[in-house]
Amino acid sequence: MSAWRIIQFALWLVPARWKPLVFRWAARISARHGHQVQFNIYRLPFNLVLKTTLYADVGANANEAEALHFLRGIHGVRAPQLVDCAADKDTAYTLMTWIDGDCCEDIWDKLTTSDKDRIVDELHTQLVHLHQQSMSHCNGTICAASGAPIYDPRLPWLQDDPRIFHSCREFFEQVWLGLDAPKNRDTIRPAIQPLVEREGLPIVFCHGDLLPKNLILPGGLERWRIGTAPLCLIDWEYAGWMPLCWEALKATWLVVDPDEDEWYGMMKRVFKESAAELEADWLWRSKSGITIL
Repeated sequence: MSAWRIIQFALWLVPARWKPLVFRWAARISARHGHQVQFNIYRLPFNLVLKTTLYADVGANANEAEALHFLRGIHGVRAPQLVDCAADKDTAYTLMTWIDGDCCEDIWDKLTTSDKDRIVDELHTQLVHLHQQSMSHCNGTICAASGAPIYDPRLPWLQDDPRIFHSCREFFEQVWLGLDAPKNRDTIRPAIQPLVEREGLPIVFCHGDLLPKNLILPGGLERWRIGTAPLCLIDWEYAGWMPLCWEALKATWLVVDPDEDEWYGMMKRVFKESAAELEADWLWRSKSGITIL
């Protein structure tokens, strides 16, 4: 039995009210010994990592735990294993396995064309597994992995009014806001509105934050190149039940020049089925006059 499963069993024996105290103590010990990776991420023994989230963002941390729990039943997707989670009145804690390797964002300049082609292939394969297997679990509701309302930086206008959506049309009216504004009514609206009004778009489980910073090459670049293991997807806090094309839109929402951005070109290859939505999203982001960030 792996070490993380033994720890998972041990934590199962700990009363729920004590777990936040245990995790708080573990975070302090980790920081004291110089193992605090980021302000809210702590390396622990046995190849584990603890992520903490303060009250204002507790939902994001709880959502990641729910996402990792759901992924236990999905085959073909590489992600951290959820060990345990807990929350008190001001902090949420998620304990998971640590994926040792290189973050794609950190080594981007070292990646060859062949490396990037393989990243495209591995991402496409894993996302096909995720989306196809999750279709049968969906009840048609568009929401966070935890079942909570959507909370996402791509939709900042929902922060004061988080919502659960019951149709793709209702959702895309928020994604591509302001189509009826005088500036947009006769310009971008004719191209985008048909996509808003479509019916029958699959609702699937999405990672929701596919960026180079969230892709890990297990064992490091050199070991990954010799085929030890496919890339791993980390940071599932924005995961949820979303229309199929949402994965592509979130993977490219920070792109400022599609013609020059290499990542955008790679994502067009990963999400060939979402070409129309990617084009519409760039049209809206570049012409609507509505600022996201």
